[in-house]
Amino acid sequence: MEEDARTLSLVILNQFESSQNQLGKIQNDFFSKKKYLIKTKARAKILTNEIIRLKGRIDYLIEQISGKKNRNFNKNLLSILRIGFYEILYDHNIPDYAAVSSAVDLTKSKLNRKASGLTNAVLRKLIRKKESSQEWEENYKKDPRWNSFPLWIQSRWLKQSSSEKYLKLITAFNKAPKTFVRNDSGKTNTQLKEILDLDEIESEIFNPFFLKIKKGTRKILNHDLFQSGKISIQDPSSYGIVQCLGLKKNDTVLDVCAAPGTKSLAMSFLVGESGKVFSSDSDTSRVELGVKDLKRNKLNNIFWLTKDATKDRYPLVDNILIDAPCSGTGVMRRKADIKWRRKELDIDFFSKLQFKIISHMSQFLKPGGILVYGTCSIEYLENWYVVEQFLKLNNNFSLISLPANINTTWIDKRGCLDTITDIHEVDGMFAARIKKND
Repeated sequence: MEEDARTLSLVILNQFESSQNQLGKIQNDFFSKKKYLIKTKARAKILTNEIIRLKGRIDYLIEQISGKKNRNFNKNLLSILRIGFYEILYDHNIPDYAAVSSAVDLTKSKLNRKASGLTNAVLRKLIRKKESSQEWEENYKKDPRWNSFPLWIQSRWLKQSSSEKYLKLITAFNKAPKTFVRNDSGKTNTQLKEILDLDEIESEIFNPFFLKIKKGTRKILNHDLFQSGKISIQDPSSYGIVQCLGLKKNDTVLDVCAAPGTKSLAMSFLVGESGKVFSSDSDTSRVELGVKDLKRNKLNNIFWLTKDATKDRYPLVDNILIDAPCSGTGVMRRKADIKWRRKELDIDFFSKLQFKIISHMSQFLKPGGILVYGTCSIEYLENWYVVEQFLKLNNNFSLISLPANINTTWIDKRGCLDTITDIHEVDGMFAARIKKND
């Protein structure tokens, strides 16, 4: 019998709690073991993504409504309650009675009748609370757990900005991300939009290089244009880091810490068939993903190797992109599990690693060449601090202005790329453009 999406979600949520591995990897590994209906698989992905995004809030409400600490719940029961709470509070396509009924049935099948009684009682109490007043949430919103972020992150961000800016950022991160496609088809955005419309993929033009998908996201991966590499899924801010290099046809570029290679693909189109992109990463399995994607794009100007950017040797080039490993705090809207897997000490760890990488890789830049240091973090210690320390110790390098085609609203007071999710509606990215003096 075909398992429903809630049953699959239960397994995935339990695995995430016990392993703390990347949610995307858990999902992919799980779905690779058995074939499921496309609709069921998609529903399970949405459920688990959104429950993990709001896990802090949901867990807080479970304790408040049930009167029990979450640590006292059986792990299966806690995951079932998370599914039930999410559906009752945030999935407006599911009637409350259906959410309760399915959660009770799932509890019976996984635990016992007594436990199902508890599930029924807690969920019905939640519904009564929800129906008691339109402002029923207001008292709960005063507790920081409502924000669904670890308290250490909230404390850190509150110190760095006003409470108003902090709440806007938190709110933006707690919303599902938009999907964007990069247009490498040779057609105008208007033409591409019309082609996608024919396949019921609705979009709007975001900027000269991207369309924002409004409907039909699931159809993109199977579309001929995607399969042939004419369009790619990428956040515009990620492409902004690539634009910082100012690449031209026939250029050669080193892309380090590059896997799975989304930026490498973008650069391959910019340098053209006569240009070269030497992409590398220290993780062999991730390098394999980059190599695999070459088959989709049928590109012959990207060359993948497994290399460690802190110590290995590279050829001298005029362009280097350091897509630095980082905490990922800028992409927590897209990868909500990151906030539950990170620890505050990780910020300092990545900052030291990043400085080691930029210091090592700078020696492979020719005089007059351009190095772009980029992260998907919004942490000062991983961004400007790393660049500033590097420039202080290397007076033969200078911070220079970004190319003219960079969105000016994305440029901070220092002249670096600095996108902010709640303001720019894209992922949080940072990039600095550095030149080696002649």
